Amino acid sequence: MLEKIREGSQGLTAKIILGLVILTFALAGVGGYLGSSQETPAAEVNGEGVTRAALEQAYQNERARMEQQFGDMFEMLASDASYMAGFRADVLERLIDETLQKQYAAELGLRISDDAVRDLIRSMPEFQVAGQFNNDRYLALLRQAGLQTAEFRDMLREQMARQQLIQGLILSEFSIPAEMQRLQKLQQQSRDIQFVKFAAADFIDQVELDESMIEEFYYDRLSQYEAEEKIAVEYIELSVESIAADIQITEQDALAFYEANQTLYGTEARRQVAHILFETMQDDADIAAKAEATLAELQAGADFAEVAAQQSDDAFSAAEGGVLPWLNRGDMEAAFEDAAFALSEEGELSAVIQTSFGYHILKLHQYEAATLKDFAEVKDEIIQTVQQERAYDRFFEIQQQLAEVSFEVPDNLVEAADVTQLPLQQQALFSRMQAPAPFSHPQLLQTLFNLNFIADGLNSDLIEVGPQHMVVARVTEHQPARTLPLDEVREQVVAELRQRKSSELARQRAEALLETYQQEGDLMALMASAGLELTQAPSTSRFGGSLDAEVRASAFALARPTDEQPVSVDLAQLASGDMALVAVTAVHDSSAVDTPSADDLERLANQQAQQVYEAMVAALKADAKIVRQRLESSEPGF
Repeated sequence: MLEKIREGSQGLTAKIILGLVILTFALAGVGGYLGSSQETPAAEVNGEGVTRAALEQAYQNERARMEQQFGDMFEMLASDASYMAGFRADVLERLIDETLQKQYAAELGLRISDDAVRDLIRSMPEFQVAGQFNNDRYLALLRQAGLQTAEFRDMLREQMARQQLIQGLILSEFSIPAEMQRLQKLQQQSRDIQFVKFAAADFIDQVELDESMIEEFYYDRLSQYEAEEKIAVEYIELSVESIAADIQITEQDALAFYEANQTLYGTEARRQVAHILFETMQDDADIAAKAEATLAELQAGADFAEVAAQQSDDAFSAAEGGVLPWLNRGDMEAAFEDAAFALSEEGELSAVIQTSFGYHILKLHQYEAATLKDFAEVKDEIIQTVQQERAYDRFFEIQQQLAEVSFEVPDNLVEAADVTQLPLQQQALFSRMQAPAPFSHPQLLQTLFNLNFIADGLNSDLIEVGPQHMVVARVTEHQPARTLPLDEVREQVVAELRQRKSSELARQRAEALLETYQQEGDLMALMASAGLELTQAPSTSRFGGSLDAEVRASAFALARPTDEQPVSVDLAQLASGDMALVAVTAVHDSSAVDTPSADDLERLANQQAQQVYEAMVAALKADAKIVRQRLESSEPGF
């Protein structure tokens, strides 16, 4: 985001602010930001409320953006109430961040002049007619949004002040070659690493569990042992593809189609002619005589291209020796085409012909005869085409029958299956997040898991789940979401608890060895006395390789070894639950450091600007008094 702001800061400030302000204005939600309301705000930031109307508008804008960007994928996510609750919370956090920035800008005394606000308004295309600011349009749009001019100016002033704050931060960031080279040196550094792993599995036999420990672990993590809501359905599926598979096309059918549609499998004859035009819009005996005399010269051996260049009134073709583009039937007037297609040999001349443009003499430059592919060559293609056409006809016929019968007999699909001769299929229990095709389609999924639809026990509408692919379904079994009892998940709980306890024992063993090393200071002697062997990883680079990521990260976080402390040691918790004791014995700096390019320096400055921006927001939040209210959604299903 900041990189885009940086790019736009050179003379395009108005466009940046336009993107932030006019989007909500155009969607008719600006008034919610300014209007006072007696309802409890969605949040309070240092005593200033973030209204629920503002939250709702921002939420709808962000949702529309996500739907446009991710399409059906977002629709599937949107069917999950918990995901959308988090989505709404993220939008609220963004509004809180913007409020904090606005307050900080005011605290710093950042001000936007009346002239700057006026210039921005006059530059907004929403208020322009024929590229010029139109005051009547400006006032009309403000009235439509329920805003007074002063309110709108104040809103713009706030947005511009906030942008001034952000730009002041990011434009003050820069990077220098020495800084970039130090970063490169760190990135190219390698280290001699030694480590020993303490596998949790080696301690699992030492774990002792009792019933109280199992129950405590289970009740502390009840949310992990919830069974998702599930449904079973019966359904009828209709698609062009399945219909086409049952349609047989005979060779006679294909041949009949071939003979009726030969233009699809060949090319028409075409000609490329050169012409000399004697232009006139009416009958003219003198011009006609001139054309005849010229034709006689050509028949006597005169060069057509030279004569066309000298005498043709068509200046464009005359420069090319009179040659015109390739000619197909229907491109020119009938008299011209008839004369052109009557020519059969290259170089052949036509008689003088008359069109609405005047008198012409034609010469055949090139010609292509009509072509037609053999039936055998296109037979398979024709069979597929005819099969698809008949499948489409049958599809729309069955679709109408299926929609009518499933609506008229709403409590079962047996009669609809009998009438349409389509199979009535069953789908065993499945959850929303593990829906098989075609039930993973967002619209069908949302319909089937709707509690009102389930309670009614009726057939769904005919829902399109793909191109020429329809489904009608009804729920036959419903299992609400529930918490699984301990007896049902005991094995899972015991396995997880045993794994956690064994990982704790592995940590205790590693911590005990680290404490001993810190007291005695001889790592090799300590490993020998413990019967352990260090794995060697010399000259390990910061990135890449097969070393566990946690071991590598721990090693490169350790201090550089010194004469007083020749080995740096620490522990690393692995994602698997294992522990590792990690030691660094040497650090190897890279001697070859490239001179950074301007693009590299710009990229580093942008990264630093992003960090500064995030740090500013975090600091403002840490010092602010923020009260967030419980969010409620007005959308169905929430």
